[in-house]
Amino acid sequence: MRILLIYGILALAIGLFVRMFMALRTTRAQTASARLQFRSRASREVWVQVYDTDSLGEAQGLRAKLQEEELECLVYEQGRKDVHGNVLNGFGIAVPRSSVPLAQKIIAPRIT
Repeated sequence: MRILLIYGILALAIGLFVRMFMALRTTRAQTASARLQFRSRASREVWVQVYDTDSLGEAQGLRAKLQEEELECLVYEQGRKDVHGNVLNGFGIAVPRSSVPLAQKIIAPRIT
């Protein structure tokens, strides 16, 4: 009787381990797929800053607007000063170089 109980617990533990392993493997595959999708054509290009601001909310709003237009973009926190010693705003928005004209058309009405 005890042997059957031990084998049952062992089988349950092995089953749970296999299930966790498969779930982890699926999650890793989905993450890798998402990275490859983001690193599409645009990742091989030079990214260009098209906007800077001191407000994270404004940067995230503009990022949402650019993503609505299906443009890849990212928001990043800038350093304190540029190479010339000029003080920088807090956040920048960058897009792939091939997307700069379209991004500027989207951003231009927001600036004026």
